[in-house]
Amino acid sequence: MNRLYGILLICVLSTGCAALMTEQTYLRVNAPVTEKFIFSGVVYSIPEPKEIRKIIILGEGKVQNIDIYARDGEFNWKEIKKIKDTVTFPLEITMVANTDAVRILQKSVTGKGQIHTVEFYTITSENQ
Repeated sequence: MNRLYGILLICVLSTGCAALMTEQTYLRVNAPVTEKFIFSGVVYSIPEPKEIRKIIILGEGKVQNIDIYARDGEFNWKEIKKIKDTVTFPLEITMVANTDAVRILQKSVTGKGQIHTVEFYTITSENQ
């Protein structure tokens, strides 16, 4: 009887792991990205909320000491990543958020880089 439960458990776990391991392909959100300058940074937004899995920040040069937030509701922002070190573009950040905007705060301008835009990506399973 225990052997039967063991075999059943292995089958269930194998099926669950296989579902998690299906190859996922990133798909760029086909929507215009608007840029809005605010006192505390820059907000890059798309017209409607999507299940965002990755963003790519495009620009030139190098930047450092930036914070990235995703909009979580009309006035709430959820921290996605803090970057203290110097980074170069393009900057790829994986995330999981149902959002229509990201806010980027550049707390110091010691880097000689400039952010141009943000690309939003969602995922699609290979079998869809």
